[in-house]
Amino acid sequence: MGLDRARLARLFRLFLLVNAIGIGVALGVWLYGQEIQAISGLRLQLSQSLPRVLVLPVMGLGAGAIAGALISGVEPSAGGSGIVQVLLYLRGAAIPMGWRVALVKLLASGIAIGGGLPVGPEGPSIQIGASVARETASALGHRGRPLLPVAIGSGAGLAAIFHAPLGGVAYILEELLGRLDSRVHAMAAFATFMAVAWTRLLCDGGSGPLLWRNLRPVIEYPTADAHLRLLDLPFLLALGLITGLLAPLYQAAIAHLRRRFGRWQRPAWQLLPLVGLGIGLAYSLLPARFDDPEHLALDALLGMANWPQATLVLAVQAIGTAIAVAADAPGGFLAPALVVGASLGSLLQQLSLELFHYAPTSLLFAGGAAFLGALTRTPLTAILLSYELSKNYTLLLPIGFCVLTAIAVADLLQRHTLFDEMVADAERVADAERAADAKRVTAEPRR
Repeated sequence: MGLDRARLARLFRLFLLVNAIGIGVALGVWLYGQEIQAISGLRLQLSQSLPRVLVLPVMGLGAGAIAGALISGVEPSAGGSGIVQVLLYLRGAAIPMGWRVALVKLLASGIAIGGGLPVGPEGPSIQIGASVARETASALGHRGRPLLPVAIGSGAGLAAIFHAPLGGVAYILEELLGRLDSRVHAMAAFATFMAVAWTRLLCDGGSGPLLWRNLRPVIEYPTADAHLRLLDLPFLLALGLITGLLAPLYQAAIAHLRRRFGRWQRPAWQLLPLVGLGIGLAYSLLPARFDDPEHLALDALLGMANWPQATLVLAVQAIGTAIAVAADAPGGFLAPALVVGASLGSLLQQLSLELFHYAPTSLLFAGGAAFLGALTRTPLTAILLSYELSKNYTLLLPIGFCVLTAIAVADLLQRHTLFDEMVADAERVADAERAADAKRVTAEPRR
């Protein structure tokens, strides 16, 4: 059998494209992480030398003002989570996707998150990854609308920001493409693993020679006594039931707030500073260990000492996230949903200790994954992201029990996810604008 040169050339171009996407996304996510660390570091320094009740609201106000000005004045497509924009692009909508979007998203989101707005870095990293992948595909001569490179680039962005290659692959297949194809599996896995490898090489702050550094977990979860016991199942199933019931209510609350903000009709440069100010005031009520967004507040939740404190943390996290997401702050929803669910798991853990003098140590990560899974209906993404944050294999079973229970309950109450509603809203707005343009054209007198 002779060598098929045309097929070999296509394979080489595909290999080059996937590697270029992985490296490009890793560089973009690394810059994004450096920006967040620099701004949050300034916020932490100021809060240690000045009253937190003054620093946090002022930083939130300033971050919201700058991020809102970038969105309103430079690139409106950089607002919101970034996931909705990628989903619309993959469905054929005329959504801007390129270097301009990536740069404005990187700047606006990094400032917003570093300044204290409770949105996640994964949405922007997904949109940045998609934009980098689109431009990379175009530079390498990809013809037509690069849907597959955009999907792969967005999954690589998610994987790189969480250092979770399996979660990135699962996200591509569950949320973006919804298809099972061995070539898609292979390309998605290669790009996400490449992005994570390069991000770890750039971001790892460990000591010793670069080539000999170990892959450490993002969250240093206590591994002792984390195994699943039969006694743990009622607690995990109860947590799954509670998160499954609360997720549709939380989704409805965010949708209601989005409609209220929509009727208010304030541009981002006016709305986001007010959101940042209010959230900063609320977060000043929490312990100072919640000021650092680097570990998604999950490490801070591990230090909860009693149920009243856990209740306060849950209330502030849930309300702040709902307001920020509804206001289209430039950040993701996956990480905040994970934190809200983890706060709920921490509260249940404290209440169980108070009532029964026993609670599974896995409730924090299981609650985060369950709430995320119930809101997005992506079980593999929720399970793998939570597991890969801790790199603790013993958490897989308890997380899985909780996630699947939560999704089953939530699906009985609400079939559509928040992303489905956001995409539908965006499509309705686009249809209304097209109809208005067509009516305006037909109403113009002919010359």
